[in-house]
Amino acid sequence: MDGEPWQQRAKRAGLTQKKLAALLGLSETKVSKQLRERWTTGMPKYVKFAILMWEKSSQETKNQMLEWAERGEDE
Repeated sequence: MDGEPWQQRAKRAGLTQKKLAALLGLSETKVSKQLRERWTTGMPKYVKFAILMWEKSSQETKNQMLEWAERGEDE
């Protein structure tokens, strides 16, 4: 895991750009650019955090996070 590109880590963990965009409330285009580190400051820390949390979460927790993101509500 260490040293592995973040885009590959997300993919390996089953976190698609579509899912990540939903979780972060961003467009898929923006997430794609962030994963490819098209920002002058590199990948934003919150994207890395989301990928880390996804890797560490159980399938039940992942399902709950996606349901929450799809509702688009603040809880």
